[in-house]
Amino acid sequence: MSDIRKRTGAKGTNYQVRYPSKAAKSGYAYATFATRKEARDFSENLGAVKVSPSGTKLDVADAVDRWLAICEKIGRDGRETVEPETLKEYKRRAKVAKEYAWLKQIHELEPADIVRFRTWLLENKTRDLARRTLSSFHSILIEMKLQGFLKDDPAAGITIRSDGRYEDEDSDAEIPSDQEVRDILAATERLRTKNDFMAKCWARYKPMIHLAVFSGMRPSEYRGLPWINLAEGVVSVRQRADKTGIIGPVKSKAGRRTLRISSQITDMIFEWREQCPKSDDDLVFPTDSGKPIALSNFVASAWAPLMREAGLVISDETKGVSILRPKYSPYCLRHYQASKLIEKSKDAKYIQTFMGHSDIKITYNTYGHLMKDREDRHKQTAEEIAADLLG
Repeated sequence: MSDIRKRTGAKGTNYQVRYPSKAAKSGYAYATFATRKEARDFSENLGAVKVSPSGTKLDVADAVDRWLAICEKIGRDGRETVEPETLKEYKRRAKVAKEYAWLKQIHELEPADIVRFRTWLLENKTRDLARRTLSSFHSILIEMKLQGFLKDDPAAGITIRSDGRYEDEDSDAEIPSDQEVRDILAATERLRTKNDFMAKCWARYKPMIHLAVFSGMRPSEYRGLPWINLAEGVVSVRQRADKTGIIGPVKSKAGRRTLRISSQITDMIFEWREQCPKSDDDLVFPTDSGKPIALSNFVASAWAPLMREAGLVISDETKGVSILRPKYSPYCLRHYQASKLIEKSKDAKYIQTFMGHSDIKITYNTYGHLMKDREDRHKQTAEEIAADLLG
């Protein structure tokens, strides 16, 4: 039997419900509400505990572990099994989800329980980790629903936005200027002509950087690109190399796309083919041993020297020592391509498809600040047309 207790403290008055729970060591669990009505509603509905559709009860921690095993060995909902680096990230989020004091079994969870979990995440973790963990927990519930452990998804519609209530300019994608990109492209040629060793390295990296600039591909996508997916003026994105160099399919259906780019760029890449090392994976930009280039190696051996050569470095002080680091990450070239599509007045849906975003919200969250000026221009045009006709 449950009871309601009124509590008054420094933060004001709230109402605590104590109710029997087999999941709690003491035999009782507690829920706190701002009003007596909310507490009474919760207390009165305790008798309406749902029954697991499969008849098997599952703790939240067990559901999390079951989900991880499915991701690693079977693949969620008919998808490919996840890559090792993705699994590592999923385990990080799973650890956070199991830190929370879940007082109900998986089939008993209600939307209010998920909201309380979201509050706990935001109070105890970074916003980014909270958002990622809640997203993965939603995936866990969807998978458990498919497995027959719960009837409804209590997390449906409960999310954490990646942006705050007000937009922060610092959260916008860092995009180099046209001149900075010209400097980057010019630097690839200078590096290629420094000496024989650099000529060998930059015979590969020059077309690689040019492809990144003009295709907007992710670093994982051009590091995992096979020759079969390249034709004159066309690049088909079908697979990727994770940051350690393991080849796998792109992460989402939206990531599978065909890009039209200048034939000048594909011609440059085909010229490199004569020197390209043999690769069992038929890679366009493999290492000398034919393997995919690990992201850390690409950054250290190509990106950092490129940024220095282009003069795109900034000074940071660490433990009293001033060091130079790249002004941009390799992703800046992807963001640059998106900015040019916006500049050319391509609509948001086209940009979403070209960039391989699974959700239009990603496009707006990342590049919405660039689209504002275009919307202002559209509004001005509409006003001008009205003025011409109506006086």
